[in-house]
Amino acid sequence: MSTALASLKADFAATIGSVLNLDTMERLLEDTSIDFLPSLIEVFEAESAQRVENIQKNLAEKDYAALSVEAHSLKGTSATFGAEALRSLSEKIEKSAKTGDYDLVDSLVPEVPAKLEAVLDALQQFSAKLNA
Repeated sequence: MSTALASLKADFAATIGSVLNLDTMERLLEDTSIDFLPSLIEVFEAESAQRVENIQKNLAEKDYAALSVEAHSLKGTSATFGAEALRSLSEKIEKSAKTGDYDLVDSLVPEVPAKLEAVLDALQQFSAKLNA
């Protein structure tokens, strides 16, 4: 692990560490590069925003099959960045939609935008600090 990354992990353990798994972020950086991270975050932000919009639309239309697919995709991309709370929430929504627990889906979907916003804020902080 680089000295900069070790310092970053220590600095953010108490703040963004509650939103992002910093070990997962470290592996992501090892697999890609520090220079590529802003592009990855940009793609994640755009795709995730579209997924959330689709989930909300599917909920309004009571299209739980499509909603489950969108939640599954959000679960996967969240896991890539170590966004465990968003990943877990997406998984609960996906499984509940598949099993017909629509009341649970209805109660969980409104939590998604705030969870995503927290992840995006944490990713921006992480990236800014890393590139400082």
